Amino acid sequence: MRRFALLLGGPLLATEALKERLKGYRLLAADSGGRHALALGLTPELWLGDFDSSPPWLQEALPAPKEVLPREKDLTDGEALLRKALEMGAEEVLLLGALGGRLDHTLVHLELAFLLVAKGVRAELTDGLARAFPLLPGLHAFPLKPGTPFSLLPFPEATLGVEGARWDLPPTALKATSRTLENEALGPIQVRIEAGRALFYLF
Repeated sequence: MRRFALLLGGPLLATEALKERLKGYRLLAADSGGRHALALGLTPELWLGDFDSSPPWLQEALPAPKEVLPREKDLTDGEALLRKALEMGAEEVLLLGALGGRLDHTLVHLELAFLLVAKGVRAELTDGLARAFPLLPGLHAFPLKPGTPFSLLPFPEATLGVEGARWDLPPTALKATSRTLENEALGPIQVRIEAGRALFYLF
């Protein structure tokens, strides 16, 4: 199975729907992301990190195989885990606990997700409620239900268009704007990225 879910250290709403969805993924955790495994009642096949953010009680409570990293390193435990997933042959990566929390970590997670899709790996970020999809040039279809709210952000600039929404948009060059925030799907939508890159955000 080439679908991986990575438990990172940011906020995560551990719902039954999320737990059910994770049955289709191999589960890995990075340091304090182990606490989400406990909340979900799941055991990762690998728990990786320097464990400076995982108190002794958490390490005792989660019976997962560990890979201990040095504390002095030039990348986060989350990025190290992502590299591990790629080494294990990941073709799709779900980054859990990747949104919210510290802004610097959220931005790094977004950049890492764009790196994934550039490598041909499908990527999604979520806090258990909101979902974010990095988009590169091409046509992207989303099978949304009528009334589903979404935003589409140039990241940092893009020529993009939307069809099937309350406010459709012909391909338009955008940069540093809120013009494409808070739209609404009328049903399935299509997003066309002609140049640059963008972030599709469901909330």
